[in-house]
Amino acid sequence: MRGVVLPAPGAASATAFAVSGGRFVAVGSDEDILALAGPATEVVDLGGRTVVPGFIETHVHPHMSGMNSVAVDAGSDACPDIESLVAALAARAAETPVGQPVSASGFDDSLVAEDRGLTAADLDRASVDHPIVVRHLSGHGLYVNSLVLRNKGVDRDTEEPEGGVVVRDSAGDPTGEFREIPAMRLVVAPEESMPTGEDLDEGLRRALAQMASVGVTTFHDMFVTPAVIDSYRRLLGRGELILRGRLYAGFGTLEGFSVESGPHAEADEHLVVGGVKLISDGSIQLHTGALTEPYHDLGGCHCGEMAIPPADLDEMVRRCHEAGRQVAIHTNGDRAIDLALDAIEKAVAATGGAQLPGGFAHRLEHVQALRNDQIERMRDLGVSASVFVNHVYYWGDRHRDRFLGPERGSRISPLASISTAQVPFALHCDSPVTPVNPLFTMHTAVNRITRGGAVLGPEERVGADTALAGYTTSAARLGGESNVKGAIAPGLFADFVVLDGDPTGVAPSAIKDIAVLATVVGGRVVYSTDPTFS
Repeated sequence: MRGVVLPAPGAASATAFAVSGGRFVAVGSDEDILALAGPATEVVDLGGRTVVPGFIETHVHPHMSGMNSVAVDAGSDACPDIESLVAALAARAAETPVGQPVSASGFDDSLVAEDRGLTAADLDRASVDHPIVVRHLSGHGLYVNSLVLRNKGVDRDTEEPEGGVVVRDSAGDPTGEFREIPAMRLVVAPEESMPTGEDLDEGLRRALAQMASVGVTTFHDMFVTPAVIDSYRRLLGRGELILRGRLYAGFGTLEGFSVESGPHAEADEHLVVGGVKLISDGSIQLHTGALTEPYHDLGGCHCGEMAIPPADLDEMVRRCHEAGRQVAIHTNGDRAIDLALDAIEKAVAATGGAQLPGGFAHRLEHVQALRNDQIERMRDLGVSASVFVNHVYYWGDRHRDRFLGPERGSRISPLASISTAQVPFALHCDSPVTPVNPLFTMHTAVNRITRGGAVLGPEERVGADTALAGYTTSAARLGGESNVKGAIAPGLFADFVVLDGDPTGVAPSAIKDIAVLATVVGGRVVYSTDPTFS
């Protein structure tokens, strides 16, 4: 009671609501809600605080976030140049037993002072006695030292894998840089880079706590392995899965698992398994996103490559669609978007126009270089968009001036056009690529301010209601879950966030400064800095 309750973006506000059995039972005025109270009812005075539906983060990698938390921080804030990164790696190697791996995460070649990628020679200066692996911030590249190259038998005779890039010097020798998963697997197998058992569980617990602290109540983990699925199940069994997770597995991973195809496959309110993640192209920052026109800074005919050949993508989408499984296709470049939409259209046609069960649709992830004609096609096909609008802040200046050029760069993540066309959409942060913080992401969608302080593509700014929908009502649609979450309404899960300000009422420039006071999942407080909600 006595709060500013926003039941849904654009809806009339209320002042109070009631919760019972983990679900909302009523929302309205103080008088209406107090009339429902009984002798055992707990009444909480909101004291003017704002309550919004729980944030749904539709594209994150929590297990990677947990893994990165124990790696050397290779980000440009911690290591502004290659020399400082080499020093940090050397310090970690000095305290690591010889022969044991040393890893770092968050390196961005376009942000370090040297403005280039790492080489094995760079990393050898940190250690020649430890295998060293440094991951690119995008997640689409890595760098290794000479010891790793030798251990894996990678040399000038190593063939280029389809969909991957082995960077070589003028003599044809690998430099130590590998782009995209097919190439990355030459030096780091998935099972070698992933923690296991309790280490994996602890990494997930850390990631869950971090998401809860910024108001996330539901998250979509994009690209889980069987080991990660099992870890989630362990947390669920121990009552430690404090948020609601929807898991998207790599193609083929779900075969043999005891999961169904619908949106509530695990029949549990905290864990859903069933969607499939396909990584069709790469990263524009690494020039591996598949474009229809050449990269601005490379010219010629260099347009990037597909990580999944078109014919294979068609087959994967067809098989998922026939099985009733939603696909979430990573598509950064506009050529990748064209081919993904082609695959979805063919899959629907092959099943006589049959749609997915459960009221949910196939989705495209990131859609960074989305064109207007593709937006119309998404609308016509009923395809949803999970938009990585944080690109505007973190890479907008460089997309405009370097990778894509002024015209294409200014309209990345065209959220206003997507919303106007009534394409179902959500916003996401792709953590650990960018920090998980829904209010900051909403701020970016509303303001489109770059890291350099410029407004990028002002025509693609959206109102605060639209941005909030991207983390609540509209986000719920991407998982086919509007009937259980995304709003404060009777019958829905009692998932909500308590804030110290109204994101739809403050000045647009102040959205990022709003603080999360409490996060509540199913009526249970999972995070709080406010004694009222402890």
